[in-house]
Amino acid sequence: MIQGEGFGKVILFGEHFVVHGLPAIALGLSNKSIIRIEESKENEIITKFPVIQTLSISAIQAVEDAVGVKEKFKVYFEGDLPVTGGLGSSAAFCVALAKALSKKYSKNFNNEEINKIANEGEKVFHGNPSGIDSAVATYGGAIEYKRNQGFKQIKIGKPIFLVVGITGKNSPTKIMIEKVQEFKNKNSEEFEKIKNEYQEIFEEGKNAIEEGKIEIIGELMNKNQKLLKKVGVSDEINDKLIEKFLQLGAIGAKLTGGGGGGCCIALAENEEKAKEILEKIYPFKGFVTKVD
Repeated sequence: MIQGEGFGKVILFGEHFVVHGLPAIALGLSNKSIIRIEESKENEIITKFPVIQTLSISAIQAVEDAVGVKEKFKVYFEGDLPVTGGLGSSAAFCVALAKALSKKYSKNFNNEEINKIANEGEKVFHGNPSGIDSAVATYGGAIEYKRNQGFKQIKIGKPIFLVVGITGKNSPTKIMIEKVQEFKNKNSEEFEKIKNEYQEIFEEGKNAIEEGKIEIIGELMNKNQKLLKKVGVSDEINDKLIEKFLQLGAIGAKLTGGGGGGCCIALAENEEKAKEILEKIYPFKGFVTKVD
C-alpha cells in the first residue's frame, strides 16, 4: 500500500500570545502520523486511535477534493503520534493523506502544495485553522508563525530533546482563549506588559534555537510558563506536571497548546535524560521526542 507521513507538533513559545498579534514558535516532532491507502467503493478509516468516524471521513473527502481525485479509499491510520489535544494529530493525518495521494497519482506535489491541500482537511476538524499545525506537519523542524503573515522556518543549531507529558484532561482551547481575553479586558495595562515580556522571550528564544543554546531555551520556557500562569490558562494539573518535570531535572518546562489540561513539555539535555524523566512522571503518561 502507498504510504504518507505527517509530523506532530508542539508550541515551544507563544500559545495564546499569537492570538493577540505576537509571533509564536512551533516545533515538528519526530513522532508522526502514518497513512496507508488502498482503493475502495467508499471512504473509510481503519485505526486503533480514538477518532470521530464521521469527522475523519469528511476530512478524507476534503483532502481528496483538494487533490482532485474521484476515487474512494480505505485509509489506514497508524503511527507513534498520540491522538490528543495540542499535538497537531489532525493536521499530521491530513498531511500524511495528501502525501499518499500525491504518490498514488504521481502528482509530485511540493511541500507548499501539500500544506495547502492538508489545510482543506484541517478546516473540517477546526473550522478556521491558523495554518500553523499543517505547516509544521508538512515541513517539520522549527517554525516561526505570526497570524495573517504565514510562517518562516528557523534553523536548528542543536537537536532538541523533549518529554511530552499528557495530563489526561481535555484542553478546551476556545474557553482558554476567552479566559485570556477576559484577563486582557480587566487588566489592559498589565497585559501589555506581559506581551512585551513575551516578545523578548520570543526574540531570545529564536536566537537560542539557531545557536543551539539549550540552557537558554529552558530558561525561556520557564519564563513563558510564568506568563501563561499569569493570564490564567495553566490550571492545577498543568502546574503539577510541570513541577514534577522540574523536580526530575528538566532544564525547562511549560504547557503547550491551549492549557487547562492538554499536554505539557519538558526540555532535557539529551535523550538519556529525557527517557529518565519519562520513566518517573507517573501517574502521567507521555513520550520522548526529538526535534532537529
